[in-house]
Amino acid sequence: MGLMAMVQLKCPETGKAADIRSVETAPEAFNFAAWMTEIPCPHCGVGHRWTSSDYVQAMLTLRDSPDASRILVDGGSATALP
Repeated sequence: MGLMAMVQLKCPETGKAADIRSVETAPEAFNFAAWMTEIPCPHCGVGHRWTSSDYVQAMLTLRDSPDASRILVDGGSATALP
């Protein structure tokens, strides 16, 4: 098994990160299906939109930064963090 990274969604109200899911680093391929869901935020109590596009952006960022321990998704962009 490879290293794991936590994909996080940034709360637009507080700026704090909410964990979405753990993923294996540097995936060669991933299943893509269009979807959208609301993630209940532990920081502000509001549901924030999490989409398949956010997931794809996170996976592409993870592929380019395999040593990252976190990938923070914020408004359609993703940032690799140590």
